[in-house]
Amino acid sequence: MSHPLSGAEELPSWQLRLLERIQNSSYEHYRTLFHGYPQYSTAASGPSIQLENWRTNLRALEAERGEIELHAHGLDIPQRMIDYATETGARGARWGDTPETALLPMSPPGASTTRLHLLDQIADDVWRLEHSALVRAEYLHRVHTGGLADNEPGERQLHDNMAALWRHAAGTAALIDLDPGEAHQLWGRGRDSWQQLAELTAASYTDAELQQRFAEMSWKGVEAEASRAFDNLATSTSTDLGPPTPWEFAERAEQGLAAASFADEQGPRPGHGIGTAVEATGTGVGGVWEIDPDLQPHPPDRGPGPGLDQGVW
Repeated sequence: MSHPLSGAEELPSWQLRLLERIQNSSYEHYRTLFHGYPQYSTAASGPSIQLENWRTNLRALEAERGEIELHAHGLDIPQRMIDYATETGARGARWGDTPETALLPMSPPGASTTRLHLLDQIADDVWRLEHSALVRAEYLHRVHTGGLADNEPGERQLHDNMAALWRHAAGTAALIDLDPGEAHQLWGRGRDSWQQLAELTAASYTDAELQQRFAEMSWKGVEAEASRAFDNLATSTSTDLGPPTPWEFAERAEQGLAAASFADEQGPRPGHGIGTAVEATGTGVGGVWEIDPDLQPHPPDRGPGPGLDQGVW
């Protein structure tokens, strides 16, 4: 029987580093669970505050790993590799502690550590743009069908957040002189892949899950952080190999959701374990998702001003 990581050496280095992050995050959960249990102290501000902090830390680590795993699933990294990273970390081993991971090429020969770090940032930005576009489109759909309440301020902020993420991704791509092969790996997702990603994420979210995702993605801090990171690059977005614009991401997300469907009309594809079953109302079922020509594709033009979306959407 082949090892679960068989073929991992063929993955792009930034995808290997996603697996590394999954395993190390799982290890941190193991370390906190088995070696971070607090000692009771009467000096604490409350009899249970130490225990609650420990529990909160464990939940945060689980959530962090879950987000990285979702990204890996969205890239169609084999389930066996994701499971190996999660389970090996949960047994107390970090990436590189086992012979199988220690021998994997985590970077191309002679690659700059700084460039690899910036490449990882682009991958993260692109993933957030894809996921945001899908959540945005599905949220607007459920607003239109009465499943969720309209939230125009949140939609406007999500619009600006995506613009800021795009600027950072494009600026970073220009700075490191991204090559065509890397660009294709990062954002060359085809129609079938968009459909699969829609089924994995937004189309399978319950109303409550979608509301939470929308709230997270429309947090103004996303724009502030991405804008600050872009300013620190001291570069421009001028490049022949930049990512698709936010509007292009939005169009592809709508097309992916319109094509999405589930064999049993009740839940996401088996094997992923991401999200819960689609609600019985069918609100989130991709099979009934239609692009509504009456919906604004993005917030109305706010007129002249310094908004980040100027020239991006």
